[in-house]
Amino acid sequence: MESYLLEMKDISKSFGAVKALKKASLNLRSGEVLALMGENGAGKSTLIKTCSGAVVPTSGKIKVNGKTFSRMTPQLASENGIAIIYQEFNNVGELSVAENLFLGHPIKKGIVIDKKAMEAESIEAFKQLNIDINPKELMKNLTVGYQQMVEIAKAIHQNANVLIMDEPSAPLTSKEVKSMFEVVRLLKSKGVSIIYISHRLEEIFALSDRIEVIRDGEYIDTLITKDANVDQLIKLMVGREMT
Repeated sequence: MESYLLEMKDISKSFGAVKALKKASLNLRSGEVLALMGENGAGKSTLIKTCSGAVVPTSGKIKVNGKTFSRMTPQLASENGIAIIYQEFNNVGELSVAENLFLGHPIKKGIVIDKKAMEAESIEAFKQLNIDINPKELMKNLTVGYQQMVEIAKAIHQNANVLIMDEPSAPLTSKEVKSMFEVVRLLKSKGVSIIYISHRLEEIFALSDRIEVIRDGEYIDTLITKDANVDQLIKLMVGREMT
C-alpha cells in the first residue's frame, strides 16, 4: 500500500444547509506537484483551508507525517510543515522584506530585535530559491511577483514541506509566472510537495505530476498528467462532454 506525505480522507464540510464538501479526499506524495482542479464552487478552496486550519471540517480525517487529526489549526498546520500561499499575501507593506520574512518570530539579541541577523538570514533564504531580493527594501516597494517570492521563502524558511498555492499566477505578469515556475520546480527537486490550484490548463500540464479533480464538493478522479489530455480533464470537471 502506497504511503503519502499528506492524506485527507472523507472530508465533509457544511455551511448551514450548504454542503461544500461531501466526503472529499486528497493524497499527496513526497516531492510531487499535485494539481487540484474543479470549476468555481467545486470546493477546492474549502478543501485546502481544512488542511491549513482555516476551516474546521464537519467530519473526516487528515493524516500528515504519519499523524492523524480530525481537524487542523493554523498552529498545527505550521508545526506539521503545511503552508499556504493565498492570492492576497500575508505581509505588511510598511515593514522591510527581512521583517516580513520573520513576521511573528523575529531574531532577537536579548530583548532587542536583531535586524542585521534577520537581513543576513533573509539573503540566505532567497539564495536557496535562486532569487535576489534586497532584505532592507520595504515590502510595499516590491513587485507583486517578488512579494509572492517572499511569501514562498517565508514558508520554506519555516520548514514547510507541503506548500499549497492557490491561483498563484493570477496576479502575475507572464515574466513573473515564468520565474514562479522555476521556483516551483526547484522546490520539487528539493523534496517539497506542492498542491497547485489554477484555472489555467496550460500551467497544470506544464507543472504537475498528477491532477486531482473535484466536482460539487466530491472527489471525482486523479489523473497522471503526462497521460491526460484537456478534453478528458474538462469532462471530469463539468461532468459531461464539451462540444
